[in-house]
Amino acid sequence: MTTAIAEIDLLIFVPIEKVDLIGFQESDLPNLRHEVNDILEDWIGDFSNEILEVSGTLENRKKQVLDKIANMEK
Repeated sequence: MTTAIAEIDLLIFVPIEKVDLIGFQESDLPNLRHEVNDILEDWIGDFSNEILEVSGTLENRKKQVLDKIANMEK
């Protein structure tokens, strides 16, 4: 798996934000969601890939990713 991860040019991380933008019901296991978020955040730091952490609205996140890709292509 490490070899496959090394082939990734840019890893996009979309964490749970302080004011959670995704509504969920109690049955959606919010504690598990936060635990997975924390595990992923720790896990991606173990790789040497470039990581972009995006936040904000869907449109803001999209813009952050597209801007980063455009800057990488220069």
